Amino acid sequence: MRNIVQFFTLISIFLLNACTEKPEINAPDYTLKYDIYIQGGTLVDGTGSAPFTGDVLTMGERIAYIGKTDKTKISAATVIDASGKIVTPGFIDAHSHGDPLADNNDFMRSFLRQGVTTIILGQDGSSPNGKLAYARWIKDVGERGSGPNIASLVGHGSLRTISGGGEKDKITPAEQAKMEALLVEALEHGAYGMSTGLEYLPGRYADTQELNGLAKVIGRYDSIISSHIRSEDDDKVEAAIAEVIAQGKYAKVNVTHIKVVYGKTRAQGDAVLEQIRTARAGGMTVTADVYPYLASYGSMIFLYPEWAKRKSEFELAVKTRRPEFEAFLRAKIKRRNGANAILISKGKYAGQTLQDVADKTGKRPEQLIIDFGHSGPSTAHFIMTKETQDAFITAPDISISSDGSPTMRHPRSFGSFPKVIEDYVVRDKLMPIELAIHKMSGLTAQTFGIKSRGVLKPGMAADVLVINLDEIAAGTGWSDINALPSGFDAVIVNGRATETKAGTGSDVYGRLLLKTRGD
Repeated sequence: MRNIVQFFTLISIFLLNACTEKPEINAPDYTLKYDIYIQGGTLVDGTGSAPFTGDVLTMGERIAYIGKTDKTKISAATVIDASGKIVTPGFIDAHSHGDPLADNNDFMRSFLRQGVTTIILGQDGSSPNGKLAYARWIKDVGERGSGPNIASLVGHGSLRTISGGGEKDKITPAEQAKMEALLVEALEHGAYGMSTGLEYLPGRYADTQELNGLAKVIGRYDSIISSHIRSEDDDKVEAAIAEVIAQGKYAKVNVTHIKVVYGKTRAQGDAVLEQIRTARAGGMTVTADVYPYLASYGSMIFLYPEWAKRKSEFELAVKTRRPEFEAFLRAKIKRRNGANAILISKGKYAGQTLQDVADKTGKRPEQLIIDFGHSGPSTAHFIMTKETQDAFITAPDISISSDGSPTMRHPRSFGSFPKVIEDYVVRDKLMPIELAIHKMSGLTAQTFGIKSRGVLKPGMAADVLVINLDEIAAGTGWSDINALPSGFDAVIVNGRATETKAGTGSDVYGRLLLKTRGD
């Protein structure tokens, strides 16, 4: 197994280095005045290569120089002493949520403070504004700016809804054509690809013909499909990943927030990795990302039987099949580790488990779920095990994501990236720092085609972190979701040092990235 991991590490690093030159060790232009001078750090450049000692100079929004400098000759507006610390590219979150037009003031708290300088929005089949006026959204975000940089995907579910397909079992040829036309429009305006939410409404009703038609459009634009697969359950995940891999015949595909629900062993994770790597060896571009927590997050719809997913179906089932509905829920709750493993995250009972609420109200858990109404409150579900998920978290070819947002009551929203370093690099030593940083930066940039970020290199965007490994910690936890991470001495976005330790902040540092202009 160790040889296999080493092999894929080498392959991953080779692919990135094929288009990324090593920093040249020469002299900077000492006649210039630089904006930021990061001095004496250990550079972990995002390629997966071994760390090296050097300095970083920025000018405007770009990295101007990387290498050795004579500090007595450098003139810079800001000097950052990075002695004893590591200097890395800003992290790129492969799967994020939030609305920069509504939540922007909180984007600093949830993303920048954990070193994330670029986020990929528009996940799980939902376009970033929940609708599809894509050109207008681009204009509004471009004018307003954001905390982190934003690269976006267009949501398949949004395409389906706006095209008239909605929650139909089968869309018409005219609706398919409209979906494809809207997708082309979004890609022409700079979207990095499309997301699917095949476990959600309405994505779960999409068939092979519908998905392949859209995949062919994505392929023509050399873009990517990032998919929340149809099921992550241990007995269905292989078939669900195979469905996405089949779309890989037409376009690049990414299995997002990869997991094995109910997984118990490392072998189950390794089997999924082998499935992906076999497809990759066959010539397809198949990637994946993962977050480092063992609880998922979503609505109560995950618990319902197929005949009660839609709102109309739910209401009919409550009226005509309630005993059967409750029996199904009892079995589902048991399989999902019991009512104590379902934590309510919003509303009146936020912070309490389903069992807590049952004890207080005198209602059985299955009765509560139905009485909450269709979809119910957002909930965290403790349905994964460390043994299985570690296979993905430590894999050299799997990116790191948060699947978080500024308003989501889940530690992953605020601590995913420092947690990987704290737990897997510093504490347990399950991977070297250069691999962890690669999985958080260069690998993700490569996966989504973000050309201007992800590695420390002259000419690249000046998204740079200075990290104290002795102090790195996620901070956040289930008892204190909003606790701050630590260890980030500097978070620089587009050449501007952010105020990550003072208030929530409302300054604009990032911007909208558009694939059409080569960001």
